[in-house]
Amino acid sequence: MALAAAGDALLGDRRPLTDVELAELASLPAEAVPAIAALAHEVRLAWCGPVVEVEGILSAKTGGCPEDCAFCSQSAQFDSPVKATPFLDPDEILAAARETAAVGASEFCIVLAVRGPDERIMRQVLDAVPLVREATGLNVAVSAGILTADQARRLADGGVHRYNHNLETARSFFGRIVTTHTWEERYETCLLVRDAGME
Repeated sequence: MALAAAGDALLGDRRPLTDVELAELASLPAEAVPAIAALAHEVRLAWCGPVVEVEGILSAKTGGCPEDCAFCSQSAQFDSPVKATPFLDPDEILAAARETAAVGASEFCIVLAVRGPDERIMRQVLDAVPLVREATGLNVAVSAGILTADQARRLADGGVHRYNHNLETARSFFGRIVTTHTWEERYETCLLVRDAGME
């Protein structure tokens, strides 16, 4: 019954589910997961269409992040098999971007394991973005942690199309998985990214 009601709301009424409806879906038994996945696919097609955007992602600076996100293997706070590496050379970034373009992607994301970019990293990113755009025609996204307003503006002005930045969890739960920065800092970055004109 909960699944049928969710389908009616999402596909018939074209409205988001209420908290009560979401709780009912969450309480369905594990056997309902294939039906929930099928409904999710129908909803995606109805709301977004059949086109999918393909994005290539490159870890341009791996490991050694000072933050303590409990779920992240990039954190230097935990024992992990991830080896810290410095920012990749522009030629390595460009080679990965060309591979991404060759498989038909429309976007290339430069990902950095950092709390936020320092000036050296900002320069490296801002040097790499036009190289990728000019050589491949790909849109360029960046994921580099918490930003200032100036950094967000510089990235947007430098040709960054989208900024990949997650809130990670609910504000009420955040302190249980991260203690080195706050939910509010991450949320503020989302606002700065939007205000700078990036997706």
